Amino acid sequence: MKGKNKRNTLKPIMKKSMLAALGLGIALPVAGSLPQVQAGAIGPSLEISRPVLNEGISWLNVSSEQSNGLPIMPSVPIVVEQSNLITIDLSSHFPSDNLTLISAKSSNDEIASVNASYENSRYKLVVVPFASGIVNIEITAQYNTSQDPNSESETITDNIELYISKKGDFNNDGYVDSADAVELFSYLRNIQYGRSASVSYVEMNKADIDRNGVPDKTNDMSAFMKGYIGGTLGAKDNSYVLTFKQKQDVPRVFKDTIEGNNYYQETISSDVQVLDVDTGYNMHLSYQWYNSTSPTGEDMQEIIGATDSSYKIQIGDIDKYLILKVTPIVGPYESEIKPFIIITKTPVPKLT
Repeated sequence: MKGKNKRNTLKPIMKKSMLAALGLGIALPVAGSLPQVQAGAIGPSLEISRPVLNEGISWLNVSSEQSNGLPIMPSVPIVVEQSNLITIDLSSHFPSDNLTLISAKSSNDEIASVNASYENSRYKLVVVPFASGIVNIEITAQYNTSQDPNSESETITDNIELYISKKGDFNNDGYVDSADAVELFSYLRNIQYGRSASVSYVEMNKADIDRNGVPDKTNDMSAFMKGYIGGTLGAKDNSYVLTFKQKQDVPRVFKDTIEGNNYYQETISSDVQVLDVDTGYNMHLSYQWYNSTSPTGEDMQEIIGATDSSYKIQIGDIDKYLILKVTPIVGPYESEIKPFIIITKTPVPKLT
């Protein structure tokens, strides 16, 4: 291939026998191959192809459209407006009783612009996509940990991702061609026979060429071939497929200090709050107290039965540091995530 551009060569893919097996009845171009076509947008703006899907964002609808093939939806819709703009109501995810000053930004404004618009006493996430790619959407708010109006607020951040791809460009290489047809056929076949280890809504949405909300080998392969040959895929089409996806944020810890007099028979406590930013809920917590001769807790020993947020100091704690291990508990099966440790600044003084 020396001296030639490999991108301009024709890549053979679907022979007539494969098309016959699919039952598509579509005539291929010469040599049974699909020329490469630039997948870049040619119109003044990108057009959003419905449905827009959501993978893993618990407070957001799974799809912008009703579909029998997707789970039951929560209450917050993905609203596609003017064919090139998406709005999402943030008022339930960031309720105004303890969250204020909401803002949002995109990691790449050339792929999609993002902002938080305040209208009619409600914040809305506004997303305008421009090109293929992946952007991180960072939503920031001020969280009030106390009802006291004089208390200081804390900044919390929720990150989600947005995947944007040209309709038909299944492998995201900037072309709609035979390589997309091969990978699309393989993906749909694996879905049909249950060979996929997990279901990715990002991939599923790209594979839904006929845009009915459900990937299907025969119908979507037929839509791909007809769309390509008829000129409704590739550079002549300005439709893009969008999928939002949850990006896991580390739970935010508030009030991670031990309060009270650190003396024998005094009670100390920690009013800890842990916020799961992805869901917007304060997490349930389990507690365990320890003592240690080291200020870093290297030799900490469990205090049997000390499993509350407060603890009355005992004789065995004298001349030792006290430690509280707090473990956030998630979900109905109480699977634990990584705990965090709070240590007193000084040891319990000796009796005088």
